[in-house]
Amino acid sequence: MLGPMAGPHTALLMATLALAAVGCARGGTRHPAEERRLDDAATAEVAASAFARGAAAASQTAEDPAEILAQAEAALAADEAARAVALFGRVLSGPLSPEQAAPAWIGLAQSHEKLRDCTAAIRAYGTYLARFPEGEHALVASARRGACEAELEDWERSASTFHEIAQLPDQLPSVQVEALAREGYALFMLDRFDEADERLARADEIYERAVAEQSERFASYYFVGMARFYRAAILHRRFREVEIRLPEKVMEKAFQAKLELLVAAQDAYNHTIEAKHVFWVSAAGFQLGHLFSELYDALMYAPVPEWLDARQREIYYEELKKQLRPVITKAIWVFEKNLETARRLGYDNEFVERTEAKLGHLQAVLLSDDATLGKPNQRLARESDEEIDAPPETDPEGSAADRKLFVPRPTPL
Repeated sequence: MLGPMAGPHTALLMATLALAAVGCARGGTRHPAEERRLDDAATAEVAASAFARGAAAASQTAEDPAEILAQAEAALAADEAARAVALFGRVLSGPLSPEQAAPAWIGLAQSHEKLRDCTAAIRAYGTYLARFPEGEHALVASARRGACEAELEDWERSASTFHEIAQLPDQLPSVQVEALAREGYALFMLDRFDEADERLARADEIYERAVAEQSERFASYYFVGMARFYRAAILHRRFREVEIRLPEKVMEKAFQAKLELLVAAQDAYNHTIEAKHVFWVSAAGFQLGHLFSELYDALMYAPVPEWLDARQREIYYEELKKQLRPVITKAIWVFEKNLETARRLGYDNEFVERTEAKLGHLQAVLLSDDATLGKPNQRLARESDEEIDAPPETDPEGSAADRKLFVPRPTPL
């Protein structure tokens, strides 16, 4: 239930969820650079194709545009997306009043989303916004277009779209939080970390203020968790970028910088967990364990002082393992807590599966000391763990917050 600030502006989160759109497939979509070369001829081709498909679908219907539009909307509501595209295309091929054209363009865009054709959805949303910039669906159309742009990895355009939404006056806190979180994510993907952190921090501040003032009761904490997660991911990336190298004075400074960033990233991941959205709880838990794994590898594989002979190197590694054993233990504890939380709350996702695999790997390393006497242990952060793919499509029967068009990659770390 929305708080006292609820007014004529529907919360962006609730409005986008109402579209009940599903994720657009990455495969088969055009690269953003290619999209920018498309001209009006492409739009005409799409309209002509839709008209042709609509001809057969609507051959038994009356030519009254209102009736065809009603059939198109019914097809969309029944999840008959292909038929809906054909019918919307047919009705849009003829003369329409603005009252009919506006919902027809929105319906066409939603239908393309359900068919996972983000390129066509962007065109349809763009047409609606060009013709009805002050229309009742303008905010939703902008948000869906921005999500489709992110799905096509057109980060510049997605960031720009959500920046414009975030600047709109008189919006509910949930609208601002979603727009800022999505903008920050796009900036993160562009490696513009300072800008991303500023936008993500602002999203969290707006949420905290809304809670303190009780100005809105958030229907979902998805975008709160997302904003906090990517602030932690920025620190994680900066932690990784600190290179430990000789001479020893340089190494000492690098160790100190890496430890400070680890502590900051750890706090940020814990702050993400406090948002209590199950997707981001499991994501933050996994990445926190991975953070300790990376610290272990950085120290275990740091350059060895050149003045050590062969016997001294053996002693060095054995002492280093003893010193670093608590780091492995900490990582194992974090992964175990992540699994415990998932089992207690009864949820399962990509991160839970990866946590189970990662936990087994760390436990094997912990037991491998005898096989690596005088040598460094194998790395904890295996190369295959360096990048996490996007999660599988969410259960359509799951919570509304998880039925998003575009669930961002958990992290490109």
